[in-house]
Amino acid sequence: MPAESRDSLHVQVDGGRTLISRSPQLHRIWGVIQRVAPTDVSVLVTGETGTGKEIIGRLLHKLSARAAKEFVAVDCNAVAPSLLESELFGHERGAFTGADQRRVGVFELADGASLFLDEVANLPLEAQAKMLRVLQEREFRRIGGRYLIRSDFRLITATNADLTSA
Repeated sequence: MPAESRDSLHVQVDGGRTLISRSPQLHRIWGVIQRVAPTDVSVLVTGETGTGKEIIGRLLHKLSARAAKEFVAVDCNAVAPSLLESELFGHERGAFTGADQRRVGVFELADGASLFLDEVANLPLEAQAKMLRVLQEREFRRIGGRYLIRSDFRLITATNADLTSA
């Protein structure tokens, strides 16, 4: 997959995109990706905006046992706070005004796959608390739902926030 020499790294990401670098730091990151990808642990990727956090997520997915399934990505900043829980958990028809049909959330869509949540530090505290249960139990309810839904996904999160000072 990668073409590595002592000085440069060329890694095919997906869709014709290639990661090319001569940076020793990226060589070290590539080594971590190769060690972590085959495991099923949740991963937090931190870094400045535009540094390739989603590319790292895609590589973790591509090198995992879940690679045959879709890589599901959500930018938490791009979803209105009022819609975020519905995006994550889904909702049942009639759960709230305007919910005229059932909606499957990304936790359910990512069953068997990898779920990438970008800018996860910006999630409202209430959504973070609900997400904790999903991570611990691998089950959740759609908004307005009565039944627990199980989902087996690998969570890869990213943020540009300094979580050590948060």
